[in-house]
Amino acid sequence: MHFKRQIIVAVFYLIKRIINPKLIPEDMPKRYFTVESAQKQLPKTKKSLLKLQNLKKAIDAITSVRIDPKEIDYDELIETNTKLSKEFHKLSYEFYKELEKLEKTGCVLKDLEQGLVDFYCKFEGRDVFLCWRLGELGIKAWHEIDSGFIGRKPIMNLLE
Repeated sequence: MHFKRQIIVAVFYLIKRIINPKLIPEDMPKRYFTVESAQKQLPKTKKSLLKLQNLKKAIDAITSVRIDPKEIDYDELIETNTKLSKEFHKLSYEFYKELEKLEKTGCVLKDLEQGLVDFYCKFEGRDVFLCWRLGELGIKAWHEIDSGFIGRKPIMNLLE
């Protein structure tokens, strides 16, 4: 039971890492993109984001299941708990495998729910982010590393 709790704590830490990207280690190697190379990456990024969103929904559904032990016999309770636990761990593994695959492409997942992704780019000798959100047709915005989504500026300002 203690091992199961450790895994759950680890999973929730990693989910928090997605929600709060400041938990991502700063020494993670950066891959720099041009607008064109980030644009070429979007089909794979979109596919990966949709898969991650679906996996997260499935994990959330499993963690929301509540079983009243008074309304189910012991053997059925054990069997149901085991099935749910196995499915939770299977989906969690698939989730983090897909997340790792996405991170290896060099993009930075900022918000899974919104499908918000940034791509490192060099501009006038400094790091900036090319910014894209699921549903947008292409890379149309950028922002300073510390300004976030609210500081988005049109790409044409970056190209000038």
